Amino acid sequence: MGLITSTFRMMYLTSYRYTLESKIQWISTAKMELSASAGEILALGNDLDPDNPAVKQLEARRDKLDVLEKKLDMQMQEYQTRLNMVEHELDACKGAVDKAIERSFSYQL
Repeated sequence: MGLITSTFRMMYLTSYRYTLESKIQWISTAKMELSASAGEILALGNDLDPDNPAVKQLEARRDKLDVLEKKLDMQMQEYQTRLNMVEHELDACKGAVDKAIERSFSYQL
């Protein structure tokens, strides 16, 4: 790749890296909120009779929150994998830029 192409590629990859990092941060925040909600649901159910229909509803909601948390974990893992790939590609682009700069200056000597 040429210097300009590698530079544009690095700019794109850097932007994509920031996007992935933002998504990972958003998922982390959402997981913390889910954990807090699940804790509140458990606290509400502790005061009620286990056979109460309201307890069954609370348990069902807690189960839905657990499923949602697992989906968020899977999405976060996907973003982490993509982020690792972007980091490797950025390293390769940086190497290409360095080589292009070196070639440019070695011809002038």
